[in-house]
Amino acid sequence: MIYSGIGIKRLITEGKIKIIPESEIKEASIKIHFSKTFTIKPKEFITTLSKETIELPNNIAALYDGYTHLARKGIITHLGSMFVDPGTKGQITFEVFNASDQEITINENDRAGHLIFIDTKE
Repeated sequence: MIYSGIGIKRLITEGKIKIIPESEIKEASIKIHFSKTFTIKPKEFITTLSKETIELPNNIAALYDGYTHLARKGIITHLGSMFVDPGTKGQITFEVFNASDQEITINENDRAGHLIFIDTKE
């Protein structure tokens, strides 16, 4: 089951999911942002972290999905797995690749993408 925005809000209110700082809840996800400003050169690869620290219980996983506005500029924010394991505590690591021919600056607090939450109960 994928949680709706209402379900995500309930999980946060009940303390089952923790997100610091508080993030905007969308229809079925939360927005997630970059933690620092950086400039990435054409065809360069770097890793960086999310501004948000998350804490998931053992029965809820998350999927990270990149922001299409960045993709249209040639910025890919995950090259590995988009899966965030149940029980995760910490920031999300972004694997950022600039597929364009232009240097691009990403600012602290720019939106990287969103997290979708999934119930892993059988």
